[in-house]
Amino acid sequence: MRVLILYASITGNSKGMARALQQFFEYMHAEVTMGEMQQTDAAKLKDYDAVVIATYTWSGGTIPEESEDFYADMAATDYSKKPLVFGVVGTGDPYYGDDYNTAPSLFTANLRASGAIQGATTVKIEQGITEETMPLFATFTKEIVAKVNEVKAK
Repeated sequence: MRVLILYASITGNSKGMARALQQFFEYMHAEVTMGEMQQTDAAKLKDYDAVVIATYTWSGGTIPEESEDFYADMAATDYSKKPLVFGVVGTGDPYYGDDYNTAPSLFTANLRASGAIQGATTVKIEQGITEETMPLFATFTKEIVAKVNEVKAK
């Protein structure tokens, strides 16, 4: 199974989530590629069995500024033909109230509208990954792997 993990990270928290997920997927014998959203062509997602987006929420409850072009390109790409399984994880600061950790939902809606299949429940954490949140990422990984296997079996 080929997995692409993409992140946007200003403080290192999203990159930390991506690195933890890379280890979980590799433990499950997946071939993992990791990179930044802003340096990735949205059409390349079709080359993978699954894609994981690790993001943070920018001010005003929006996606990170550096991922806007990638986000728009994903919206213009049809992922239903292969099909592509995806999952989204996010980090945020509750200080922002109603805008807390909203970017993961925006990415999820974007990918679903583009025909991708959601493979795991979206994980949203406060700030960086901790020992207490690690089981959420283990479960997330297992859900993605199970969904990819289900889709391949059809």
